[in-house]
Amino acid sequence: MQYRITVHYAELALKGKNRQQFVKRLRQNIRRKLQSMDLEWEVTAIHDRIFVKAPDTSEAQAEQVVAEIARIPGIAWLSFVHWFEERIHRFMRPQPDLQPLHDLVKKLAEKHHRPGLTFAMKVKRSDKNFSQTSQQLAADLATTVLQETAWSDVDLSQPDQTFYVNVSSKGTAVYTNKIKGTGGLPVSTTGRVLTLLSGGFDSPVAAWLMSNRGCNVDFVHFSASHYKQQDVTAYKISRIAQIISETAGKVRLFVVPYTHFDMALMAHDMAYDLILFRRFMARVAERIMGQLEAQALVTGDNLGQVASQTMENINSMNQAVTVPILRPLLTYNKEQIIEMSQQLGLFDVCREPYKDCCALISKNPKTRSDARELHRLETTHLTDYEDLINDTLAEVTTVTYNFGHLVEVTAGEWT
Repeated sequence: MQYRITVHYAELALKGKNRQQFVKRLRQNIRRKLQSMDLEWEVTAIHDRIFVKAPDTSEAQAEQVVAEIARIPGIAWLSFVHWFEERIHRFMRPQPDLQPLHDLVKKLAEKHHRPGLTFAMKVKRSDKNFSQTSQQLAADLATTVLQETAWSDVDLSQPDQTFYVNVSSKGTAVYTNKIKGTGGLPVSTTGRVLTLLSGGFDSPVAAWLMSNRGCNVDFVHFSASHYKQQDVTAYKISRIAQIISETAGKVRLFVVPYTHFDMALMAHDMAYDLILFRRFMARVAERIMGQLEAQALVTGDNLGQVASQTMENINSMNQAVTVPILRPLLTYNKEQIIEMSQQLGLFDVCREPYKDCCALISKNPKTRSDARELHRLETTHLTDYEDLINDTLAEVTTVTYNFGHLVEVTAGEWT
């Protein structure tokens, strides 16, 4: 038996003249994901769907690959397909031998049977040279199920289980379910962003949302510790980046110390130190963005959740840099964010104990700030601001992942 994976996309179909570029990118992303699993399977686009051929593989492995591909942004839904190659089975001839088709449907019906449930048989033929109409073939296959398996009830409007059969001149596809994808747009179709990554739930989910809108995502994390090059991959933040990379492809994580900024403010007891630190993070990130050719900075802010995320403090952070700052979680509540982290496989690592850098800076942060006052404090107390940025970037450690696999770890001055 041959297997295929049929991939359907919804939003890409609305792209008009640009549609083929989006489809091409989705094909490339699927192929690269397969290569990361050591699979050189053929990926082709025909009409309004993408086909992945799964040669010389077991049913169990093919189903595992389906589950992985379903996580790739840009896919509406997909199916694991049992495939009858027309040049082998010749179902399109005048008097075809359809027994192999009936045998497979019977096998699948037995596998999916549950007492008290109903089923439906849906047949679609794209080539009218087939010897039966769709209704005739559906009736014959349903009869096989009713007579030779434990199924007893048919419901054509709201069945508990549907068996799909698509007949074409290339071959006949049989499948039993439609697996929901993540939707969105293929990564690498809408630009590149750099995400301020913390150890909580918010920023990882924000980064994933941006990748699901077609962005390449990289990360910058401000750490209180100086990690050795060989130890940084065990760091919680690195594992978060690795999980997101499993669907986003190539991502880079820049781990930078914030100790230089902390020491510069140590002698000053300021209620504004948290928002000053966030402005510093944004400026360091802006320098990194220039090298990456990233087009926007991303944060996990949601309005009013903590002191730094009031409208006034958000505006103060915006005014520290010239690049746009995107906040995809701005209107989400915490329960929604945690639920998404569970769906994305991020929950367990995100809930591990961790001291957020913002929590280490200020005990009683100001909820309202003014950019002019902040600028005055910066020019008065942080007179060597450019040196602070340079010293911070001189100790950056870069971790690169590709579809969840570690590519390299480098340490040294950012250039």
